[in-house]
Amino acid sequence: MKGILKALAPKLVDVVASSNPVAGTVLKMATRKLGMPENSTPEQIEDEIERNPEKAALISDVEQQVKVMNIELESYKTEVDDRKHARETFKDDWTPKVFGVLALILYGAYVMTVTLMPHDANDETIISLVLGQLSGILGTMAAFWFSGSSTNNRK
Repeated sequence: MKGILKALAPKLVDVVASSNPVAGTVLKMATRKLGMPENSTPEQIEDEIERNPEKAALISDVEQQVKVMNIELESYKTEVDDRKHARETFKDDWTPKVFGVLALILYGAYVMTVTLMPHDANDETIISLVLGQLSGILGTMAAFWFSGSSTNNRK
C-alpha cells in the first residue's frame, strides 16, 4: 500500500492487516461504503481513493465505525473480566451463598403467605412491589452464579 489509506484510516488498516475474523467484516464495510465489490483488496480500495479523492470522507466514516466497534469490544472484555474476578473473589466466601439461600426462602415464604391470605386482605400494589424486588434479587444471583462464563471456571 502506498500509505494513503494508512494516513486516512490507520485503525482500519491495522484491523485488516491483523488477519483476524473482524478484518473481513471491516473490509466489507469499507467496500460497501465506497460502492465497490465486496471481494476488493485494500490495495484496490486505496486505488479507488486515489482516483476519487472525495471518497476519503467515506473511509473516515468507516474508520469511526471501527473505533466504536473497538471501544464496544473493550467494554465487553472489561465486563467479562469483572464478572470472572467477582466469581473468583467470592467462590470461597459463604456470605453470598447464605444471602442467596435466604432470599430464596423469603421469596417462597412471601409467595406462600400472599397465596394463603384472603384476597380482600391483600394490597396488590405492595405485593407486586415486593415480588418484583425479590424476583430481581433472585434473577441477579442466578445470573452471577449460573451464567455461561461461570461454568467454564468449574471445568
